[in-house]
Amino acid sequence: MSFLEVFQYTRQDSVMHRLDPRSKLVLSIVCATVSMMFMEIIPLLMVFTCLLPLIAAAKSLGRWAKSMKGLGALLVFVLVFNTLLSPMEYPFSYSLSLAIRLVALMTSFSLFFLTVQPDQLSQALIQMRVKFEFAFAMSMAMRYVPTLGQEAYAIMDAQRARGVELDKGNIVKRIRNIIPIIVPLIIVSIRRALSIAESMESRGFGVSENRTYMEMLRFRKRDWALVLSSLLILILVIYVRFFVGLPGWMMWNLPF
Repeated sequence: MSFLEVFQYTRQDSVMHRLDPRSKLVLSIVCATVSMMFMEIIPLLMVFTCLLPLIAAAKSLGRWAKSMKGLGALLVFVLVFNTLLSPMEYPFSYSLSLAIRLVALMTSFSLFFLTVQPDQLSQALIQMRVKFEFAFAMSMAMRYVPTLGQEAYAIMDAQRARGVELDKGNIVKRIRNIIPIIVPLIIVSIRRALSIAESMESRGFGVSENRTYMEMLRFRKRDWALVLSSLLILILVIYVRFFVGLPGWMMWNLPF
């Protein structure tokens, strides 16, 4: 489950980390939206190529590459399944486009999650007039997803020590081997959730409606520049995609 590391914040001193979470949220949504607007290989590759320098600016290329490696099995499944069952004229090109789109989407959101601290996410949502309970739930979920991956690794190691062969056998056997992982993982998750609920209740969660904060997030010029440039790019892409049309060289597909 190394692909879950795209949801784990990494403390770095980089240009992307110093940006306001709200501006990075706009950037990630714009990149994901642009990725969803195309099914051609070349435009998707262009989106993906534009995202890589941003990941590099966040000093997170290594963690991103590790998460993409964990996503490899799903990408292979997408390629094989859609190539065999797709009714399209060029099934492999269609499957490849879906795989590139998936990578672009994961990269878009990993750019946000790798550079935004959970507390900053909660604060940003609150300053965007989101209810505190929802903002807190988002922050907790952001913290819990990497923990869930670590718990899964620990359970897999424990099952291997007991002689469970998780990586052997045919597809049906491997699916059955997931049960010794899923059941303990659900139990551990429920226990952790109950522990967190008791801790929150003992600290008087929700007693005071008027909350105070040590720090408030502030938009700077660089944040405004990022938001405006992201929105301009989105408007331009929408105009080209739906009103002008893509040039012929962008419509190229593999001949199979």
